[in-house]
Amino acid sequence: MYALLALLPIFTALVLMSKFKVSPPVSLLISLVMTGLLGCGLWGMKPLYVTEVSLLGALKAFDIIFIIYGAILLLNILRETGALESINRSFSQISQDRRVQTIVIAWLFCGFIEGAAGFGAAAALGAPLLVGLGFPAAAAVAVALICNTMPVPFGAVGTPALTVYSTLSGNLEKAGIPVAEFMKNVVTETAGIFASSGTFIPLITVAFLILTTSKTRRLRSIVEIIPFSLFSGAAFTVPWYLTARFLGPELPSMLGVVVGLPVVILAIKLNFLIPRHVWGFQEGATAVPPPQVGKHEIPVWLAWMPYAVIALVLVLTRLDVLPFKHFLTTFGKISIKEIPGLPGIGFNWAVFNNPGIVPFVFVALGTAFFFGLKGKTVLSLCGKAGKQITSASIAIIASVAMVQIMVYSDANSANIPGMLTAVAEAAAHLMGGAYPLVSPLIGVLGTFFSGSCTVSSILFVTIQFDTAHLLGLPEAAIVALQLVGGGIGSMIRISGVVAACATVNAAGKEGRLILICLIPTLILTALSLLAAWILYF
Repeated sequence: MYALLALLPIFTALVLMSKFKVSPPVSLLISLVMTGLLGCGLWGMKPLYVTEVSLLGALKAFDIIFIIYGAILLLNILRETGALESINRSFSQISQDRRVQTIVIAWLFCGFIEGAAGFGAAAALGAPLLVGLGFPAAAAVAVALICNTMPVPFGAVGTPALTVYSTLSGNLEKAGIPVAEFMKNVVTETAGIFASSGTFIPLITVAFLILTTSKTRRLRSIVEIIPFSLFSGAAFTVPWYLTARFLGPELPSMLGVVVGLPVVILAIKLNFLIPRHVWGFQEGATAVPPPQVGKHEIPVWLAWMPYAVIALVLVLTRLDVLPFKHFLTTFGKISIKEIPGLPGIGFNWAVFNNPGIVPFVFVALGTAFFFGLKGKTVLSLCGKAGKQITSASIAIIASVAMVQIMVYSDANSANIPGMLTAVAEAAAHLMGGAYPLVSPLIGVLGTFFSGSCTVSSILFVTIQFDTAHLLGLPEAAIVALQLVGGGIGSMIRISGVVAACATVNAAGKEGRLILICLIPTLILTALSLLAAWILYF
């Protein structure tokens, strides 16, 4: 019962957004209030405590908000200078086929951004590029989210996987399991499971795109792209797997793209496995590309330079061996050791380590300066970006605040499990010996709720490990499924969907997108379970 009640605010938000077309800010504010009432009424949380953890969530939400702002500001400046027109033209020159464009941008380009930055930055940058090419806004968001799954467990230079290491260290020592060896097995098995299922992600993505945007020639359009989709999938997953196995979790998602992207581009140039039929959107489905107001044509290499700089800065500032990461994580850091009323709970925000600020905003302003935009114009574009994210910001603050109440609901006077723990324990209890079947779904739910694969692991990896240990299941494989599920859940996380929609002016479509994306979520989960069963059980 506790598990169902804990899920009620989430279901309410989804129904309000998808069925009744209530705006995300209003829907999520209602869900926030519901969660607070449940926390106080059923879980026995103190009203002041609920208020304070909600405010903590509001503070944490600014990490996501700044990413959206930086992505939109960069897009606005690129559009103003005419660089966006050149970028769109470069993609069109590579291929006119929308399926191929999807694979190159959503699967490969976004994969690199996720590997370096995390935080949902990949979809925030990728979706606007697709819209600029003429993709319908909702379709652009969906394909960016679907593809932004496999890079996640090793995204942000391995943060989710490394978090598992720090979270489980104590449990492993108590169980007498060598920590380093166990974590190496977790990384290898995560890579093995996700490489096996993830090879199909480009195919799943283009099939989803075709089925949701076209009414004719659907089956044939899917069948003829299968060879190239699987080839593009393997071009990324093979180096991704090898990097994870032999070098660890920090670099797979970036090196996978560094190796895979040139291979795929070369295949396109040589017309290798490319269908003869060029697939495009049916008449009436194609969005009108944003107006390009640049005064002169910009060389393609120069138009791409801001993104090249972003990629370089992300790599340089995320590697521990270089001094830049330490500088950004300490300079200008906002730190509250202990929030009043919340014993042992603090707040730390490394402002300049947020990819929305460094590099997105800095690169955007540098681009404006380089192309000679007037200060008045730049200020206008900055203000415009702020107005564009207002609605999304409210929704994100409400969703993150709601999650914080759920996370801290274990501090209650009723002596019952916290909301999220209740959901996970109910799933484990119901499945018993078939627990591996729900293990990735717990990871999916964790990311769906919290908006982060990292937070999902913090919340549930201990439960996953302990349950596997008690049931005599391979612990490393179960923990790997938690990471895989956390990555898959990225395509339906509320805050991520809201953020991506905000970058392409697709407000109001969030609920429907989440429900639609449940299908590829379940497909990818099933494929991952099959791979895990064959490889490790």
